[in-house]
Amino acid sequence: MFTQAELDQAGRLARAMASDIAIYNQEKIRKGLETDRLFEELEDDLREAFKLWESKINPEIVKSTNLLQAAIIDQVFAPHGSVHTPIF
Repeated sequence: MFTQAELDQAGRLARAMASDIAIYNQEKIRKGLETDRLFEELEDDLREAFKLWESKINPEIVKSTNLLQAAIIDQVFAPHGSVHTPIF
């Protein structure tokens, strides 16, 4: 089991990690959306984020939440809705 404090800390770490991906990969994100290869462009960064996440967070939180995935969607993908893409 985990505490609310651990859950809050996990959420903060997830948002910080997603923010770093968004800040340092602007060109990869734009290119990935334009070519429908977003996940290929960010593969290494996402894999590294998930490994780091799993190493720092209570395993029960990792198994029972989608905090990191939600943060990535909110901070990495959603802000680029104006990029022309064949995906949508």
